[in-house]
Amino acid sequence: MKLGIAKLNDEEFVNSLTEEDLANLIIEWCEDWLKYKEISMDGLYVKSLWYRFETIIWRFGADLKTILKREKFKKSQLIEKSIICVLNDKRYGKGRETFALLVGDFKFHLSQKNVNILLNDEDVYGHVIISLRKLKMKGFEEKMTEIINSEKGWIKSEAKKYLDKSTSW
Repeated sequence: MKLGIAKLNDEEFVNSLTEEDLANLIIEWCEDWLKYKEISMDGLYVKSLWYRFETIIWRFGADLKTILKREKFKKSQLIEKSIICVLNDKRYGKGRETFALLVGDFKFHLSQKNVNILLNDEDVYGHVIISLRKLKMKGFEEKMTEIINSEKGWIKSEAKKYLDKSTSW
């Protein structure tokens, strides 16, 4: 099913998908988009240049948020596994930011080990912090303190929010 991202706006197409179809498409499309290695200037919220495939994958993750709210896709372990697979694959670069947010939005399970790896991944760690707060996942206070002492801007702010909120979990 090698189709463009525009198909996600096609109600008939989305309604025809099963959990397994969507889980497979997530991996298949992200793999397919890796071929777009040229630099893109149309990345959203960029400090530096994005590769075109990162922009496409980022948009795909954002579009998935709407689709995953549908009853037939809620609580799908197949889809959760595919999203976490993309999130863990560094080849997808900054495009994984929206996949990191999906973890918190849909309460997907990440192991402590996986979180520790992602908190050291410069492409997604700020977005992972947001999801950790939504998941109310404790155990990362030391890392948040380290981030607060070394970072500036929005990521430092997210680490502070995590520490503030984690005392009440």
